[in-house]
Amino acid sequence: MASQTIEAIKAEKDGLDVLADIYRYARLGFDAIDPDDYDRMKWYGLFHRKQTPGFFMMRLRLANGIVSSEQLRVIAGIARDFGRGAADLTTRQNIQLRWISIESVPAIFERLHRAGLSCQQTGMDNYRNVVGCPIAGLDREEVFNAAPIAQSVSLAMLGREFSNLPRKFNISISGCRHDCGHSRANDIGLTPAVKQIDGFPVYGFHAAIGGALGGTWPQLAQPLNIFLRPEQALMFCRAVLSVFRDHGLREKRTEARLKWLIKEWGLERFMAEVERVFGQPFMSAGECLLTEHNGDHIGIHPQKRAGFVYVGLHVPVGRTNADQLDQLADLAEKYGSGELRLTSDQNVIIPNVHEAILPDLLKEPLLQVLRPDPPGPLRGLVCCTGKDFCHFALSDTKGLAHEIAQELAALLPHDRRVDIRISGCVHACGQHHVGQIGLQAQRVRLPGGEIVDGFDLFVGGDHTRLAELKERKIPVDQIARRIVEELALMDEMAGCQVTEPASLREALLSEAG
Repeated sequence: MASQTIEAIKAEKDGLDVLADIYRYARLGFDAIDPDDYDRMKWYGLFHRKQTPGFFMMRLRLANGIVSSEQLRVIAGIARDFGRGAADLTTRQNIQLRWISIESVPAIFERLHRAGLSCQQTGMDNYRNVVGCPIAGLDREEVFNAAPIAQSVSLAMLGREFSNLPRKFNISISGCRHDCGHSRANDIGLTPAVKQIDGFPVYGFHAAIGGALGGTWPQLAQPLNIFLRPEQALMFCRAVLSVFRDHGLREKRTEARLKWLIKEWGLERFMAEVERVFGQPFMSAGECLLTEHNGDHIGIHPQKRAGFVYVGLHVPVGRTNADQLDQLADLAEKYGSGELRLTSDQNVIIPNVHEAILPDLLKEPLLQVLRPDPPGPLRGLVCCTGKDFCHFALSDTKGLAHEIAQELAALLPHDRRVDIRISGCVHACGQHHVGQIGLQAQRVRLPGGEIVDGFDLFVGGDHTRLAELKERKIPVDQIARRIVEELALMDEMAGCQVTEPASLREALLSEAG
């Protein structure tokens, strides 16, 4: 839908005002829905997809990816009773449900409300689920536990103050040394820092702004020369959102994210306006406390509390179901503290497991499916929804991703982790621009005229630099071979021993040459 039409729809009626209409449509049925309200219903987490006519996807709001076992059972029950049991874990530490009918929405809203859950303002031109370190409060090395701050920011600004932004807005807040909240892929990224103030060390945040990976101009957030006390995090987010709301570009939706306003104004002018709204001068930056990114939280890891561990489980391509969610809730209560953590890599963590009962947890049937020790190419796999549920996607990314990873698992040593991120289109929901290996779906015409699934190949990205486009439109049956070739080159450049068998490497490089 054209930008002007979206802006006209918002000007006619605020998205939050569709709530009464949702209840009315639930009585009257799907055919009664005004087409303009399809977009407004996204203010309450309801997304109609042409792949599933007559049904909606529902996106929840789970700040910092923290959810109790009771809440997870409610989510599982909603998926089972109203959504054919389907559920996906997202790159924003969140859960999306499928196959929701409009008639069932009031009952779902009631269940969510009773469980202290929400789906408000999880789509369209709102600020989305606030992410952070999934092991906040557990990590032995963290600077401080920023999860309460992320949770408060995620909820504090809901409502009409920011219900009409130019486009969506993503926030990451973490006190983790390893940037587990992937700060620079967000519009606002807050990471731990320390500053000497009046002779005493004060721990707080450094900030980066303007990150967004989708579209034709992927951009990592730009670091700012400012220091924020923890109690200033909400004030800062509110100030940036206010400037974006009031001055963001609305003429073209493809150029309406925060990064485009910063590009047009320049960072100095933008931050001067943010400081004015903030209401006091910013302090200069202190000492950054980030270190190199430290993995994916899969496996068994000691917590700061002696004798306890957290267990990170791999959820293949983030796709799960009601039965698995129920089982996870049971395991969290039986072996942990009744809490679970979702990660930005589409996986799940059971925290607070005592070492004495860890062997029993590892024998549980669910852990033979959602494994703490998956093959390396699977554990680093992240991908978008795919064409089953998204009309932008060019292929079944989740199905193809799993096939590619399985093929790589047969070629590489078990412990050779490969960070593979796969997107079905230019919108980059699979974050392929920051993958060690990034794949963007394409349709490829073979010499004989047949059109098959394929990918553009990106190489060398992480959450501090964008991947480089290495090759376009590679047929899917050649992708695993090309990935192994690139891994061999990376290992050689790093001065490492190659990880694939020498005979295979020689054959691949010979074929490539």
